[in-house]
Amino acid sequence: MFTMCRSSAASDVYKGKLSGGVTEIISVGKNCLIGANAGIGFPLADGCIIEAGLYVTAGTKVQLLDATGSLSKTAKALELASLNNMLFRRNSISGAVECVPLKTSMSLNEELHSND
Repeated sequence: MFTMCRSSAASDVYKGKLSGGVTEIISVGKNCLIGANAGIGFPLADGCIIEAGLYVTAGTKVQLLDATGSLSKTAKALELASLNNMLFRRNSISGAVECVPLKTSMSLNEELHSND
C-alpha cells in the first residue's frame, strides 16, 4: 500500500510511507504543487512541482537538466529528493521524465488555499 498526496496544492508538509519494509518517509515540502492525477513515491523538497498526470516513484529514472536544458545526469528520483525548486515533467517527444530548475519562485494564493 502506498500513501500519497493527490492535491493541486500541497503547502504543508505531508508524510506517508511505503509498506513492505521500506522505511523512507515520503514528504511534500512547503510550497509544492502536485498536479491532477499525479503522484509521488519519494520525498519532495520545498518549492517543487510535479506535472499533472505524472507519477514519479523513488526508482523512476529522471534526467536532470541544467538551466540551459542540457543533460547534467540521469538519476533515480530518490537521489534528487533534496533539490529545491524543481519541476518534474515528462518529455512529450521522448517520454523521458525530466527534472528542471524553476526560474522563479512561487507562492500559493492564501485566499484560494485556505481550509475554511
